[in-house]
Amino acid sequence: MDTARGWLASGPFPARPVAIAGAQAVALEAQKDQASARGVELHTLAARVMERVYRDGGRSQDGKEAIDLYRAAAVRLEEPPSCDAAIVGARLTGEVAGDPEQAYAELYRVDRRLEGKPAPACRDRVQGELLHLALFRPAPAVLDAIDQALAAAGVAPLGDAGAAKVALPTEDNRLERIEKWVGPEGARVVLFLRRPAPFRVGDDVAASGKPRTYVDVEGLAGDAKAELATVGIVTRIRAEPQARGTRVSLELDGKAYRKVFHLVEPYRIVVDVARKPPATGRSVSRIVLDPGHGGNDPGATSPAGVYEKDVTLSIAHKVAPVLSKEGISVVLTRDDDRYVTLEERTARANAASADLFVSIHCNAAEGHARHGIETYVLDTSTGDMEQRLAARENATSAAATAELSSILASMRIADQSQRSRHFADLLQRAAVAAVRPAHPGVVDGGVKNAGFYVLVGARMPGVLFEASYISNTDEGALLATDDYRGRLADGIVNAIRAYKEGR
Repeated sequence: MDTARGWLASGPFPARPVAIAGAQAVALEAQKDQASARGVELHTLAARVMERVYRDGGRSQDGKEAIDLYRAAAVRLEEPPSCDAAIVGARLTGEVAGDPEQAYAELYRVDRRLEGKPAPACRDRVQGELLHLALFRPAPAVLDAIDQALAAAGVAPLGDAGAAKVALPTEDNRLERIEKWVGPEGARVVLFLRRPAPFRVGDDVAASGKPRTYVDVEGLAGDAKAELATVGIVTRIRAEPQARGTRVSLELDGKAYRKVFHLVEPYRIVVDVARKPPATGRSVSRIVLDPGHGGNDPGATSPAGVYEKDVTLSIAHKVAPVLSKEGISVVLTRDDDRYVTLEERTARANAASADLFVSIHCNAAEGHARHGIETYVLDTSTGDMEQRLAARENATSAAATAELSSILASMRIADQSQRSRHFADLLQRAAVAAVRPAHPGVVDGGVKNAGFYVLVGARMPGVLFEASYISNTDEGALLATDDYRGRLADGIVNAIRAYKEGR
């Protein structure tokens, strides 16, 4: 910690890799006591280091890491250091995006969080910043999405703040179903609700003496208990009515780490538990390949009628045996033509304690002109094309995909994000290099950011690989050939080798 403080106080400031490693070390220390004053101090310190890295090098990814760290520090808004972090982070959000509307949206989110809190000084500062940016106020639909996300998580009250009103949960809101994927080392439990509702997360000890994680969902109707026994890290799932709603509890077979977040369209609350915290090393002994789409979801279709689901499975089948021969355990989220939900794909990767998660897809765009190979990492997308692509892969509206920004802000792990970006760079270079000898005109679309649901909650570095544009007449024809699929598979294998070797 003193080393990082010294860099900022008197210098000299180190090279980018050293500074990033230092910031990650500080951030990991902050996570041990995230909501304390010390956690705020350390997250702010890590954020300031990453902001300096961004200003020295001009890389937007570094700026986004700084923004996420400032958000992590903004957990005690009634105290000046946390309020400072929220405001600086909001300003940096607009600067990195080159869009003052995004700074306004971030400040608006902070202002809504401050409602009802004994923090008049902080709220006056935030509202002063909003007044300064009044000309850049986003559309009401954007502010409405922020209200919806905060209210659903129980972070801020619902009401009219100049955007469209958000309806309060009503008595006919119900828990539609519970889906689970439970293994010995990890589990994912998904609660599907009829509509959004505020919820609160807690931990206690069950009557059996076992640890338990619970989610209290307000305004959720139900008059009967439901109980389900399972085998693995989660031994029992119970739903029971309470005075103000319903409690869903997960009884565990021992101590575990948990993460809870919500997704929309349909609205669901996702509970991830794991025996171990997210890994921070670079060992690669097990990977998960995720062939996109499948079953009644064909994905995109080429002008000649080739289905994306068939191309992605073929590429995965070419990658898996090569890696297996090299001693790497390979898990496929699907091994044939079947439908697998987005939640289950990530859940299988977590349950397998994988070291890498590679989701394989084919890109598509309106018309047939766009072409090239692209690789994506999980992040808030600012580009219209990236938002539409994420909405297509998520099978949601663009507004729902945009809401991921506030969800991801509370879930980012700096080290994991950096490793995802590093692997994405390796994969992008390896794939283009594998294809160009036979197809020199292939376009290198680069590494991009977007909010793909399939990557949300993954406890290991993960990327989404868009092999080529199946909507393009030429690339759609190439994707139908065994040779082109084989070259793309070679690129994935070579990238995994490079990552494993520490390159």
